[in-house]
Amino acid sequence: MKKYQEIKKQIIGDLKTAGISSAEIDAQILLEFVTKKSREFLLSHPEYELSAKEYKSILKLVDRRKSIYPIAYLTGHKEFFALDFLVTPDVLIPRPETEQLVEIALDFLKARSCKLAAILDVGTGSGNIIISIAKFITDNPVRFDPIGSKWIFSASDNSAKALTVAKKNAKKHNVKITFIKSDLFENIKGKFGLIVANLPYVPIEKCNRFSPIESNQLHFQEIDFEPQNAIFAGDNGAEIIKRFLLDAKKYINNNGLILAELDPRNADDILVFTTDLYSSAEIISDFSGQKRLLKVLT
Repeated sequence: MKKYQEIKKQIIGDLKTAGISSAEIDAQILLEFVTKKSREFLLSHPEYELSAKEYKSILKLVDRRKSIYPIAYLTGHKEFFALDFLVTPDVLIPRPETEQLVEIALDFLKARSCKLAAILDVGTGSGNIIISIAKFITDNPVRFDPIGSKWIFSASDNSAKALTVAKKNAKKHNVKITFIKSDLFENIKGKFGLIVANLPYVPIEKCNRFSPIESNQLHFQEIDFEPQNAIFAGDNGAEIIKRFLLDAKKYINNNGLILAELDPRNADDILVFTTDLYSSAEIISDFSGQKRLLKVLT
């Protein structure tokens, strides 16, 4: 049997040789996953010995990671907004930049004074956005229910497999969400005070030509393993978002909020399109300065 410290060094070396820039953190994640031990335990017990079965399992995972297979799919987990989400190749892997959308949504909801707050997440995927919103609200009732507001959480996706993953995540985090199989608003009924969406937005014609600012070779190769119909769209990546914005007018309440994640390459075009539909729209940059979110107040 080999010791944790020795195996970690071996894995890091193998991953670096394969060109994996995140070799150190990947090695740690895989070791935690296989041994089912916490990071704190492993770091404080460098002499911990892995069983022969564990060693064999981690070598198989490392081989797959060397081929750029996403580590979130290897472990079946991804952290988002300080919550652990189940992920499979049927859903996009949650990205850190999307957490900003959740933060803006929560700030808006804290400022609301109505007694009914219906929230819809269109294109929910793993459910990471709507579940993060619902979990934060239900875990902080005093901050969000000063006058006994009733919260209704709904989410849609056109993929039945994605909805299966989202339902498991909702159950895992003990939040009540109505999931609907729908192409955008096709099967949606009622109106909402907040509508959020992280829809396909990457330009099809540029899917093989990511700029160094917006991506890197490793990231490009990883997204090859994700559901392509959840990533790419026509009209320079704006096609589906424009359809969403057109239809959303019928489903958003007065004094409501629409939030959508964008590709920096089509953000300006979508903003021009949106200002013809709504009186108040703006682009919000992410923490790296990229135009990332569309905010529409109705």
